[in-house]
Amino acid sequence: MTRFALAATCCALALSACSDPAASSSNANSSETMTTQSTNADTIATGDEAALRARLALAERVVPNLDQLIARQLVVDSARACPVDDGVTIPLADLPEDATDPAANGALAEDYLGNIVSEPCVFQLPSGLAFRIRTASDDGASPMRGDMVTVNYRGQLLNGEEFDSSWTRGEPATFPSDRLIAGWVEALPLMRVGERWELFIHPDLAYGMRGTPGGPIGPNMALVFELELLDLPG
Repeated sequence: MTRFALAATCCALALSACSDPAASSSNANSSETMTTQSTNADTIATGDEAALRARLALAERVVPNLDQLIARQLVVDSARACPVDDGVTIPLADLPEDATDPAANGALAEDYLGNIVSEPCVFQLPSGLAFRIRTASDDGASPMRGDMVTVNYRGQLLNGEEFDSSWTRGEPATFPSDRLIAGWVEALPLMRVGERWELFIHPDLAYGMRGTPGGPIGPNMALVFELELLDLPG
């Protein structure tokens, strides 16, 4: 997908967001302007980039950081097109001798995540979230931020130690997609129902310097999750 085709899609979505109750409210005149200036697919198809740029400028006022949204979607599109061999496994690393030391955990996280992007079909979003799409879907629905989602997941430390798993419990989990660690909140709206991703999550996008006091996740630890989006129970 070309950048302009993707931009047109983002533009259309941005403009349609004006009618979403969750989007920022606007007055009636603004709504009429959005309707009048909505993306015309025929115009875009003729290669009228000037018209598209005007619509993108409008979309930028509706959805800040549109360029970042486009860049993120391009990364996801590339990941979906990357075939992952069944023999590819998640790399492991030895934890520091003192797993409660935030400095040691942080150093390991930076080293691990710096190297993970060289692994087959691992991509990184502008936020620093690294991921690999194990199972891609061509037409599954994607959740909006805040939608209820039903997932299977497995969380592990960098040494492969599992600390939580719906598969182990034998039952998927359902929860709001925006009340989770930042890495999940970013990943879920990019996923499609039926997809299975591996997430390589920086401490800043996980549990940060706090970790899980009294639990298995030390301060400043990077984490790995396998995440399968099963349904949008809505």
